[in-house]
Amino acid sequence: MAEGPDFVGVGVQKSGTTWVARRLAEHPQVFIGKKETSFFTHHFHKGYGWYNALFKDKGGRVAGEVSPNYFISPRHDEPRLEHYPRWSLQSWWKHLTRPFPSARDELKKAYPGIKVFAIFRNPVDRAWSHYWMWAERRRRVGKGRFVVPFERMFRDNGRWVQDYGRYGTWLKHWLAAFPDMGIFLYDDLAADSAAFIRSVYRFIGVDDGFQPRLGSREFSGKYEPMDAPTRQMLVAFYRDEAAEFFRLIGRTLPWLE
Repeated sequence: MAEGPDFVGVGVQKSGTTWVARRLAEHPQVFIGKKETSFFTHHFHKGYGWYNALFKDKGGRVAGEVSPNYFISPRHDEPRLEHYPRWSLQSWWKHLTRPFPSARDELKKAYPGIKVFAIFRNPVDRAWSHYWMWAERRRRVGKGRFVVPFERMFRDNGRWVQDYGRYGTWLKHWLAAFPDMGIFLYDDLAADSAAFIRSVYRFIGVDDGFQPRLGSREFSGKYEPMDAPTRQMLVAFYRDEAAEFFRLIGRTLPWLE
């Protein structure tokens, strides 16, 4: 097998990527040294030697990783909003001194034949879950640091909470480089997790007869329910993106009903 990864999951956050990575790691024909390396978004300055070394122990197995932040990499339209509501000094230093390439273009150039996949979830629910993951982590790690309301964070695209749900725009971007990209849906994972993971196994080219421990969703957070006005705002915001996404995948889901 070639050096480096044979497959990469590129997105999206809060759509079951951790669960999928763990089920992949259980498969005897799959090697995942680390679920989320974020090489192209945080560690590109370390070089391909560093990245390829993460997969050096794969032997004859199919190797890969799942970094959901690759899906919206890079972002040319505005600075990298690492922290909300303002940048930290550390974030400014990283932005000014480190390269932030296109994950799509680098994967295409460096690993011909690599298999790329993404998992998608209702963008309305995804955005809400994304916000609460961030808010709870900030309260826990930051010892009570100020947490802005969801509406303000969404409006200002803090932590890119808006952009992860622009499925139509970003999927078209990825399909231009990877027309055979694997498209998986959180809805199918929730409906039949065994059938779902078999389809992922088939996509990366390993035995789909293997039965992993299915269990519960990793890090399935509990948070406040979304109120009706907020849901209506998100439905309106994502309507066109969802329509384009459905056109691209040839399937329609009741996400915005």
